Amino acid sequence: MSNFQSSRFLKPAVHSVAIGSMVMLSGVAMSEPIDPSTVPFGGEDCDHGDGTPELIVEPRLNLSAVYGHTDLEDAGLALGGHDPSVNGFSVPGLSFGMDVIYGEHLAGFTESIFSWTNDDGWEAELEELYINFLNLPGGFEIHAGRYFASIGTQNDIHNHGWKFADAYLGNVRFLGDDGVILNGVEITWSPPTRWDDRLIIGFGDTIRHEHDHGHEEEHDEHGDDDHDDDDHDEHDEHGHSEEAEEALWDRDVLAVRYQVTKWPGDDCKFVYGASYLQGKNFMGHSARLYGLDLTYTWLEDEDHSRQLTWRNEVMMRDIDTDEGNFEEFSFSSTALYKLNPEWEIGLRYGYLEGVEDPELPERHRISPVLTRFFQLGGTEAMTRLQYNYDHSEERGDDHSIWLQFRFEWGGGDAHVH
Repeated sequence: MSNFQSSRFLKPAVHSVAIGSMVMLSGVAMSEPIDPSTVPFGGEDCDHGDGTPELIVEPRLNLSAVYGHTDLEDAGLALGGHDPSVNGFSVPGLSFGMDVIYGEHLAGFTESIFSWTNDDGWEAELEELYINFLNLPGGFEIHAGRYFASIGTQNDIHNHGWKFADAYLGNVRFLGDDGVILNGVEITWSPPTRWDDRLIIGFGDTIRHEHDHGHEEEHDEHGDDDHDDDDHDEHDEHGHSEEAEEALWDRDVLAVRYQVTKWPGDDCKFVYGASYLQGKNFMGHSARLYGLDLTYTWLEDEDHSRQLTWRNEVMMRDIDTDEGNFEEFSFSSTALYKLNPEWEIGLRYGYLEGVEDPELPERHRISPVLTRFFQLGGTEAMTRLQYNYDHSEERGDDHSIWLQFRFEWGGGDAHVH
């Protein structure tokens, strides 16, 4: 069996990842003090040899810095919370994270992210803070805390894991500036089938971010959000109609994803996915989202590392508002070809149908990208050159070009989403 096939998704019953008692970024809180000399950093195992569960702590640091030019600066079109959006230099993402692993059944993860622009200065937020219970009977895993919901192919990928400098159009408009992040619980079940499949069900309330405008950080028990005149001005200033923002996900959010992986051969695979999202929006009305995706991956061999990935995804949302109901459709298609371990080229197309009420324009975007991977002082780094051609009903044609640098330190193989 090839290395590529052996690296595919394994059911939790076969997972050998050691997982453990939990602690968060603010400090290690355990019943007994820990001798630092016994705690491995950077992913090195600590073999006690007496059957005592291992404790592994893996800190990580990621930096994404961008220099570029865009016609869309102050254009009034919605952008991802960590997209490059201004002319010149910016830091869309500087993140600090930590995995804490103990034994075979317990793990935790936390990550905070900072962003900087010359106009707004530094902003910070806690993106994820959760605990995992793994290798449970019946093929179950439990995920509790603050986490990216498993919806579609992109929502649960951190900024530093993106294949492009910016987020997908459909994810930004349908799921919010930073996607759907829930305070709640998520359960993953790997059925005892002959193929690789899993069912993921999550439930909770969303969180707000510093760069989200017009919503309170916390919601009252009735889910009501009162906005003063300044809040409305902020909506207009950032190009988000109030109704469009209020239509996004707020509370009692149910997220469901079913995913199947098929291997027709040792060098290729198909991943089929279906997603469903429902909950209350900020108006207190029902909101629903349906998604389908298909990803094909081909890998020549591990030595040459030539790999082709072609991903297609459709989403449709059905939103109730104070003024009625609207539906909207999105589509994306992405092709990525890795020529060797150092170079990758890609092309992405995104489409948004647009709606008249609220006033959300139809949009098209084509994004070619060239990425160069390299080592910097023994750590992973990359540079990326990306061009965006945007077309919208309101503005016609717009152009953007981004030169991105990304640096990643730490974070071994123990991370478990």
